[in-house]
Amino acid sequence: MIEMDKQLSAHELTDHFFRHSYAKLVALLVRYFGLSEISLAEDIVQDTLVDAMEQWSLQGLPQNPEGWLLDVAKKKTINSLKRQQFFLKKVVPEFQEMERLEAHFESGAIQHQDNQLRMIFSCCHPILAEESQIALALKTLCGLSISEIAQALLTSKANINKRLYRAKQQFRQGKFDFVLPPATGPSGQDPSRLTGVLKTLYLLFKTGYYSNQRKTSIQIELCFEAVRLQRQVLVTYQTSAVAQSLLAWMLLCIARFPGRQDQAGLLLPLEEQDRTSWDQRLIAEGINLLQLATQSNALNSYLLQAGIAAEHCLAPSFEATNWASIYQQYALLERFEASSIIQFNKAIARFHQGQQQQALIDLQSMKEEPSLKSNLHFQCALGLFLLHQKQTAAAQLHFKQALSLATSDQEKELIRRRISTQK
Repeated sequence: MIEMDKQLSAHELTDHFFRHSYAKLVALLVRYFGLSEISLAEDIVQDTLVDAMEQWSLQGLPQNPEGWLLDVAKKKTINSLKRQQFFLKKVVPEFQEMERLEAHFESGAIQHQDNQLRMIFSCCHPILAEESQIALALKTLCGLSISEIAQALLTSKANINKRLYRAKQQFRQGKFDFVLPPATGPSGQDPSRLTGVLKTLYLLFKTGYYSNQRKTSIQIELCFEAVRLQRQVLVTYQTSAVAQSLLAWMLLCIARFPGRQDQAGLLLPLEEQDRTSWDQRLIAEGINLLQLATQSNALNSYLLQAGIAAEHCLAPSFEATNWASIYQQYALLERFEASSIIQFNKAIARFHQGQQQQALIDLQSMKEEPSLKSNLHFQCALGLFLLHQKQTAAAQLHFKQALSLATSDQEKELIRRRISTQK
């Protein structure tokens, strides 16, 4: 875990520990109540956050924040059982059920990794629509807000609320086992639910890596949480090349975290980053996983993304980067996911490969894509490409648009600096 910024407010510290413990608490409660009571589990966990925010802001952070959350959640569970008259139905004369509850919430129970794996596979049950699976897992297991999930899935908050409601209704009405599927499916293939699980963790990581809604420490924590969960997945599904590829990509991305900001906290573009600050241990682990994944001789989207990240990590400098390889891998990636973002990144690789005029043509052909019109990185890149071609007036329009889309001072300063370096 990263060292917490001492300047974070009580609210932010509470949010940090709550995010880190949210999935563990929900999984713990669902294992006790059953999947049909997933909403109750979430309510108890959310109520625990309210208490934490109130008390920690007045009394300061407890010595063991995670233990505090576990203890409060246990008390609220007991109160909930009494209020909803589950208590009388569940408690036998010898109070064996209370003993079971005490054991369920014993010290260390929140760290039970099996609970979370069961929970994430339950969220990705094939009876649920894929979009509902991912929305439910991101909300219930990862603690993302509705707006963050909508941003990650490129849809509206109203759509996310509908998906969550439908998924929870199916849990209440159906018979879902809180179990892990076998390590391999028919003919030795990955179990079908693994696809949804990996996509969920992929989106969780991206939310942390690219989000501009939170302080950097909280963003990094989301990424570390995705890595932690992905490591758990790989323990159970050790031979899955897709799972190996995803973890490789995650590690090769977070290895570059130390170089993403300067001492003043300002964001640095890739060409300005100090590569000696990158975590070589994580890079080595990521490369090793990537090599294991390639032994299957089968391409997957995470393998290609890990390959692209590896090119950046292994290049001694920005100028020495193998942009031709990156371009080719983006071209292959389009076969798995024909998205405008991939086309955008492919054009960036083409530009740095030396084909600036064609790269500009590529970007201009995408100007009306809805997902790119509101993308500040696309607008900034188009401005830089135009400036490189001496089309100053047209470039300024896109720089102005990029600045209007920036939501943080860090982003605005990065855009201004990138503009100034091209003059």
